[in-house]
Amino acid sequence: MIHKTLTLLGLLALLPSLLSARGMPAEQRDTIHGLFDSHDKFQREVTQTDKGYISKTTSDDPKAVELLQTHVKQMEGRLKEGLMVRGWDPAYVEFVNHYDDIDIQITDIENGISIVATGKTEAAKAVARNHAGIISKFIDHGWTEHDKTHAAVFETQTATQGMGNRGGMACCQMESETGSPTGESCRMEGDACCRKT
Repeated sequence: MIHKTLTLLGLLALLPSLLSARGMPAEQRDTIHGLFDSHDKFQREVTQTDKGYISKTTSDDPKAVELLQTHVKQMEGRLKEGLMVRGWDPAYVEFVNHYDDIDIQITDIENGISIVATGKTEAAKAVARNHAGIISKFIDHGWTEHDKTHAAVFETQTATQGMGNRGGMACCQMESETGSPTGESCRMEGDACCRKT
């Protein structure tokens, strides 16, 4: 009986890491791809505060607004479940690691989303601001920014999740270096970071 109890406790201890290894569902990935495809339809304002930041991301395109609002809720759900997002990107690994120390208030507004992020620690404040800056880069540069890794504020370790941790490159970067023009091998291996071709 003691052996069975210890085995069960061991499995329960592994549960968070098993959850974080779960791949991104196609619906969430498609929403992200839609956002990158329409990145130039968004306007974004970010104001740094003493405790973190306030952002407002808007669009005049109702379909783009719907994608944005859906995406933010999907990612909030993933993070609350303890799942990884962009596990090959050091800044995102750091953000996920500090997520519990950041209070994020999301409000749907008429043409987009407003977010108030408040860090509970000095480190969390800096990590939240770094994340906001990366999102702004995504909107400014679209797919070319998607394919990059981003520096963490404090943590120097490399990502431990996802295919893209080969040398710190994203899957889409790897496909161009390996000469695969379609990225088919990347998608076949189940990496959620690749865009559709």
